[in-house]
Amino acid sequence: GGIAFSQKLLLKLVDKGLLRDDAYIIVQSIAMDVFKNNGDFKESVKNDERVNKYLSKEEIESIFNAEDYLKNVDYIFRRVLENK
Repeated sequence: GGIAFSQKLLLKLVDKGLLRDDAYIIVQSIAMDVFKNNGDFKESVKNDERVNKYLSKEEIESIFNAEDYLKNVDYIFRRVLENK
């Protein structure tokens, strides 16, 4: 359901000035609801007033960009294969 993006959301909220503990409570509550109800994390984040108070729709969209997680895949595989 997209919960893999929860860390990026947490860090973005902290960057916006929330205390880490407060950001954690928000992210954890959304993630647990999504997990328990087989929901969609991105949609839940987009509809959460606590998140919308700090992040624009564009900022939320950028959090869910999988390219950030994949940008070094080729480099990682080259390193692994070189060390065999």
